Amino acid sequence: EYGKQWYQRRVRGFSSFLALLCFDKNCSTKILYASVGNLNTMTTSVEGPLTTEQVSQWQERGYVVVPGLIESQLVQSCTQIMHDIFKNSASKDFGSDGKCEFPTSTDLDDVTVHENLIDAVCQLLGSPDILLTQSDGWCKAGHTDFGAQQNNDQRFHMDYGNNTFMHPTPWHEPENVAAIVYLADTEVTGGGTAVCYREGEDDELYQPPYINMPGQGGHWEFYNDRKHAEAYFEKNHPEIAKFRKKLYERQRIPIYKPGDVLLYRYDVWHRGTPVNIGHKRAVINIAWKKRDSFWHQNWNPGWGKWNYYGKTEKVITRLSPKQRAIIGIPKPGHPYWNEKNVEWFGARYPGINLEPYRQNLKTKDC
Repeated sequence: EYGKQWYQRRVRGFSSFLALLCFDKNCSTKILYASVGNLNTMTTSVEGPLTTEQVSQWQERGYVVVPGLIESQLVQSCTQIMHDIFKNSASKDFGSDGKCEFPTSTDLDDVTVHENLIDAVCQLLGSPDILLTQSDGWCKAGHTDFGAQQNNDQRFHMDYGNNTFMHPTPWHEPENVAAIVYLADTEVTGGGTAVCYREGEDDELYQPPYINMPGQGGHWEFYNDRKHAEAYFEKNHPEIAKFRKKLYERQRIPIYKPGDVLLYRYDVWHRGTPVNIGHKRAVINIAWKKRDSFWHQNWNPGWGKWNYYGKTEKVITRLSPKQRAIIGIPKPGHPYWNEKNVEWFGARYPGINLEPYRQNLKTKDC
């Protein structure tokens, strides 16, 4: 796999040629995948659980809601875990304060590293090489606090602002996938994520640079709450207020059922909406990036922070090589692996299956 190389030649105004070349141990070359298409259309060679229509919606509109990626039994288990943790409390802001951040050594971890999610993300990004950057389960409660920095009724925003120091790349060159795994029925609880979808290349709401939002680039003051944010723009920057009004006019709030996964991008307009009074809405927020996009930050602390206590080590031991790869453990076939490193890896994680790593030593690329 690490002998594979992508070759792409693009000519503005014409088509593009994309080929996956494989260099085997004899240094001969094979074309494993090739595609010719318009430059304004993303191509992917990665198979996964998403339909062509679902991939297309994510690529063109910026989001898609997918049911059935997570088994119902696992969804029910995670729902109970979240109920137990947040039985007497819930968050007025984002996150669990570390209580449900990966690794938890509970079934929440099985959602974070679920191979259906991994494969879906690889499909959307057109790359088999991704890294996990965020995983946190949390519970939002219905309340009447609509202060300036509350996320009860959020303003429209994009997530890239506090996940990287960079501006998003052009639309058809995505580097991230974000997900919200719902553990509640928002028809009952409320609190469904609203999305303002993209309507093609000429959509006025999706013309970069994307700075027409609170706190962006030092230009505008930051308010999390919708009314406070829009009042600020109405008073101080009326042209931006007119722009942002169109976001709310186009918003959609899907009805999310337990197990539904909202897959979206860091450059899609979206916002959190209020949870109904007397209810709680539990979710798991997860995000990934292309492996070489080092300018995208980890939201969580380092995955190895809680090593030494045995729980994380047990998680690592039971994962598959594909699952380990998204938290930074090299895949079988990577140049890191040799006889000694495989042996020492096994010494650190007694009981781990080393066979996938040993098998690839015999067919290492030249």
